[in-house]
Amino acid sequence: MFNELYGLRNQLNNIFYGGTDKSFPVDIIEKEGCYLVNAEIPGVDKDNIEVTFENSTLTIKATKKETEKQKFLVNERTNKEFERRFYFGDIEEDSLSAKYENGILMVTINLKKPEEKQKRTITIE
Repeated sequence: MFNELYGLRNQLNNIFYGGTDKSFPVDIIEKEGCYLVNAEIPGVDKDNIEVTFENSTLTIKATKKETEKQKFLVNERTNKEFERRFYFGDIEEDSLSAKYENGILMVTINLKKPEEKQKRTITIE
């Protein structure tokens, strides 16, 4: 049930905050202690991809740029900016890492470790 609600929330976020039918596909995998976000962004230079995290939201923005002016007969791969946003709860914000290889952006997000409750003795007055 949680996965379905999580997916619905992310779909709504993409509708209202970025992401269209022409955006890039993403897989989010939950592993022990972390999330793995794999975004398929082929044909985009690493320098044209921006990954940010703010207010528990991961934003991936990619820009495709053509360097030359050409006369196209068919032009389906135009200069476009794509953006996807995903909300995450309690995570270790300082532990985010990203790697881009063979057109796949891989972001690792470590979950916050649960705090151990300390036993307290309460003085009775």
